[in-house]
This record gives sequence, C-alpha cells and structure tokens, in this order.
Amino acid sequence: MLVRVRAALTCGTDVKVFRRGYHARMIVPPALFGHELAGDIVEMGADVRGFKLGQRVVAANSAPCGQCFFCRRGQDNLCEDLLFNNGAYAEYIRIPQRIVEKNMYEVPEHVSYQDAALVEPLACVLRGLEESGVREGDTIAIIGLGPIGMMFVRLAKAVYGARVIAVGRRQPQLDRARKMGADEVVINSEGADALGAVHEITGGHGADVVIEAVGLPEVWQLAIKMLRRGGVVNFFGGCPSGTEIRLDTNLLHYSELTCKASFHHTPALIRKALEIVTRGYVSAKDLVNRVEPLANLLEVMQHLMSHNGHLKTAIIP
Repeated sequence: MLVRVRAALTCGTDVKVFRRGYHARMIVPPALFGHELAGDIVEMGADVRGFKLGQRVVAANSAPCGQCFFCRRGQDNLCEDLLFNNGAYAEYIRIPQRIVEKNMYEVPEHVSYQDAALVEPLACVLRGLEESGVREGDTIAIIGLGPIGMMFVRLAKAVYGARVIAVGRRQPQLDRARKMGADEVVINSEGADALGAVHEITGGHGADVVIEAVGLPEVWQLAIKMLRRGGVVNFFGGCPSGTEIRLDTNLLHYSELTCKASFHHTPALIRKALEIVTRGYVSAKDLVNRVEPLANLLEVMQHLMSHNGHLKTAIIP
C-alpha cells in the first residue's frame, strides 16, 4: 500500500539514531527515518481487502510474524522476524503486506492526523505499564519528562488510576506534568534530593512502581532506590550500547524487588492505543509544540539534539 503522509511526529529514538548512528533492532543508517505517522491511502495492491482509496489510516512501524518461538508465547514484540518499516519523513510511505494485514487501522473522522500518529509511542507506553503491573491506587514514580514520560504520566493517571509522582530536571517539565495529571512533582537537578523527596511523599516506603524513561545507567540505579520493598522498577529508557549498572544484591534479595524492562509494542497494544486516542485521553496538543515542513527536517533534528526533554515536532510534508 502507498500512503500519503499527512503528519509524522519526531521521536526520541530517531534523535538517538541521528546522534549515535545505529539502533540495535529498528533502524541501521543509512536509511529512511520516521515511524510515527498517519495519512491517506493513495494506492493499493490488487489483493488488499478491508481498505479503500482515500481512507484515513494509521500504520504501526512493525508487524510480528505470528509463527516464531516468541509469537507463539504471546510476546509479539520480541518476534524473531519482527518486520520494521521506516520512512515517515517523506511525502509518501510504502506499507508492506504484513503491516497492512496485521497492524494498520482506519482513523475515525473526529481524530486528527497528529493525534493518530501518537498511537505508536502510546502503545510502547502501554506495554511498560502493563508489564509493570500497575493497578488502581498504586503510587508510581516516573523519572524523565520528555514526550514518553508525559505519556506515562497521562496514562498512569487517566487510564490506570494511579497516584503519580513526576520526576524531572526542569521546572517547565514539572509544570507540564502537573497539567498532564501528576499528583506530585519532584525536581531532579544538581543539588536536589529527588530520592529523599520521593521517599518523603510516600511516607518513607518508596513507590510501588518506578518507571525510568531517561535511558542513563545512573538514572537506572536511582530508580531502584526509589522503590518500596516488593516494588517493581521498569527500565523503559534504552541506554547506550555497552553500558552496565551494578546492583545491590542484598537490596534486591531482601526487599524482593522486581526489575523489568519493556521494548516496543504489539498489534493488540496498537489497537488499545488507538482506542485511547479516539476517546480523547491523549491529544497531540499536549505533546506536540512545533510544526515544520519536511524541508526543515535537518534543522528539527539538530534542535531536538540540543534541547533535551523537548516535546514532539510534527513534520507536515
């Protein structure tokens, strides 16, 4: 299928690849960039069923094979033949057969293209929350308040009914997190005792769940220390290749801590994310603060590299 791109959103993963020059699973440059998109169908293969020309659609950036060891165990995101598709930063994008069949959906008329393009990262966030076992009434601390962290704040509060502590480095991020639903905010800048603040807010116990949405080894270690006994930490932020952390074995063992990590999404979570967007729980107006033409893409990537924690930019071809 050929889709005319109406909106493509920038992603922290694209910025990492732009800076580092690689990604272990999703994209290896030189390659087309961009994977959060929504648009209109302009051409279809002769055997396509269930879609029509001119239809507004959102396509995920991957589709599992459905047959391998991991797919048979319900871990589609770890598929041994996970098919990725990049190239949303363009006027048109080709959607391969497997994604058309398994991970492409019509966009309801009342949902904007920018809102629909949020579905892919939202599905990743849903994976993180589900894997962490977040329940209504849990206290969840979210470290890192870029677009992904803000999605965690919104979904943890609005969808899961958790008590949310947002931990960030800059006051504007904390203010934004408040607007997204955070119950408490904690500054994590130099000289601030973020760990002490989280423990004080939780009555000295620590959080039930901690989400690390930064991707730095030292923040992974901070996240573990913010947990209560019996708590769950999710290392959601991917660190640079080759980095390691050291774990306090006594702390992990005698406090019965659970360490998790979440990668990517599944077709079921893409569908759930689209439903969340359709119901208005998450909107591009909360997460997109720049709109640029395709010709300005290089400047946009350079800007995002130098403005850590910046929100998303919508690329409109």
